Amino acid sequence: MTERSGELVQPLPDAVDRPRLVLAGLGHSHLFVLEAARQGRLPACDLVVCTGEARHVYSGMVPGWLAGQYTIDELSIDVAAAVRAAGGTLVPAHVTAIDPRARTLTLADGTTVPYDVCSIAVGSQVSGKAIPGVAEHAVAVKPLAAIRTIGEQLDALARSGGGEVVVVGGGMAGVELALAIRTRANGDAPRGAPAGTLEGARGGQSVRVSLVSRDAVLASDRHPRVSRRLQRVCDARGIELLLATTPVQLDAERITLQHAGELQRRRADLVVWATGGEAASWLAASGLPVDARGFLLVDDRLQSVGDPRVFAAGDSASLASWPDTPKAGVYAVRMGPRLVLALAHALGDGARPDAYRPQQRFLALANAGDGTALASWGGLVAQGRWAMRWKDWLD
Repeated sequence: MTERSGELVQPLPDAVDRPRLVLAGLGHSHLFVLEAARQGRLPACDLVVCTGEARHVYSGMVPGWLAGQYTIDELSIDVAAAVRAAGGTLVPAHVTAIDPRARTLTLADGTTVPYDVCSIAVGSQVSGKAIPGVAEHAVAVKPLAAIRTIGEQLDALARSGGGEVVVVGGGMAGVELALAIRTRANGDAPRGAPAGTLEGARGGQSVRVSLVSRDAVLASDRHPRVSRRLQRVCDARGIELLLATTPVQLDAERITLQHAGELQRRRADLVVWATGGEAASWLAASGLPVDARGFLLVDDRLQSVGDPRVFAAGDSASLASWPDTPKAGVYAVRMGPRLVLALAHALGDGARPDAYRPQQRFLALANAGDGTALASWGGLVAQGRWAMRWKDWLD
């Protein structure tokens, strides 16, 4: 399938007469590419998918899984089955490097995969892993397969009589996770929520949850009304907020925080790391143009500004014309159909696609973990079971 030390193992399909399209990662945008291939909407090509994830997990439903509202099968897709249905070849390993001159990808096991056209959708990674103890003692929410570990540890804490859970990250994702953890660990399953099974043990009010954010407000990238509503929801659910606070060190049982110049050590039986995303280091190492944070710079047709054979979408990409576009799943989904058209054109078929223009605002639906959701559009914010039903339907 790939090359190791110059020797071919499990050869890829013969690409003499057809171009080879290689998808690096299986982010949300690439699901649209697989669907297009399955429906025959891509030009004839050898489609290869490189990812080490066995299941594609829809990030927007992860808090719902932790809160007992969904099963794993309801929020994830079998990668091998999806690639097979699209007529592609799966290479089950993560990409660790790209060589634009040689037109090859290097994988985690050292093998290489050649391409004629490459599309990158590997998402982003949590930031802050260089903080002492984080890599060893925190559970990061990315890769999303880590949610199983979070669930298992929460269940163990509940069964053992309780403990302290610290969620690091005050963005919308961190808030949703904290609320979901509060629901799962303490057994206050939402009434009227979508069907699902709470897999955790119910432990009364034994597990305490705190949320750490370096910002002075929650979800600082949203309208102040949204931030204030989120704070009220967290207060009502008994989540301790540690704002304007920075973690500086972790060990097996404690987290050291810095607030107003002072250090504080707190017990932490489980630390969930849900900080903002950073780029995979191999993107910048490729020599392709990247933005200040290391995300691949693309034009309005999702094409690398430095190589016409390389495309990127979702969190992996940074739009050169729209550099402030948030790293949010809604944009990865909207990019998907445009990416299909751009790849079809690059493979020699179809008209050049129209320029992609990211929407300036989007509807945000945040799962509160109690059977309700918060709906926000700019400065408008409301909460209710109707919003959770809406979110469930969209998801």
